[in-house]
Amino acid sequence: MIVDPDTKAAPELSSLFIKEGYDVEISGGIRKAAERVKDVGFDCVIMDVNLPEMKGYEAVSILKAIDSKVQIIMTASKNTLELEEKVRKQDILYYYIKSFDPEELKEAVRDVFTKQGKVKKVREMDKPQKVLVIDDDPSFVTAMTPILESRGYQVEAACNKEDGMEKIGKFKPDLILLDIMMERLTDGFDLCYKLKHDPEMRKIPVLAVSAINKKVGFRFSPREDGEYFQADDFMEKPVKPENLIERVEKLLEG
Repeated sequence: MIVDPDTKAAPELSSLFIKEGYDVEISGGIRKAAERVKDVGFDCVIMDVNLPEMKGYEAVSILKAIDSKVQIIMTASKNTLELEEKVRKQDILYYYIKSFDPEELKEAVRDVFTKQGKVKKVREMDKPQKVLVIDDDPSFVTAMTPILESRGYQVEAACNKEDGMEKIGKFKPDLILLDIMMERLTDGFDLCYKLKHDPEMRKIPVLAVSAINKKVGFRFSPREDGEYFQADDFMEKPVKPENLIERVEKLLEG
């Protein structure tokens, strides 16, 4: 797990370790991270010193109280003697400065698995499954991209129906996350209809993710309304990341 509120650095670290074959999750703060450590369990936590709730080195004892075996690597953008002294007083495996060679950080993570006698789970990274997000809300795309990438998916995005159709042909996604209301109210319906009536593209699973129920009072259900909107599944915004991933995995498993 990567615990870092930096919206640029966290996805970069996530991508770094996904390429190494690790399963990765991102959390922006210690509260959510603590819940995930308790619920899931992690071999290693890479945690920045600057968290919204408290300093990262103050949060080490919290994670250790939940799971004494979890190995913690602290990171910092800049180091000072005072900061390093506080960090190294904690029960951590390694202290990494972000401007240093990332190979040092990768080696520290490898050391975690080596000491535990575990073989890391390596996915077939040369052929990752592809997810295309078609949505005109840039904040939704920005939020979903690192979540999907943290699970090893290759992600592309399109902001409207036309761009979406073009990306489908070029990117050849294994799954599509599709908004319903974009430039026009019916854009998602129209695009899905084209997909499901095309011999080459009809097998691509479509997960509709929309706030249409709240915005217009239209109660969409794939079971009842599948005749004219043949999406394979539907989620109403806002979505919880863990629920989204569960639906994506289910659709990709067939």
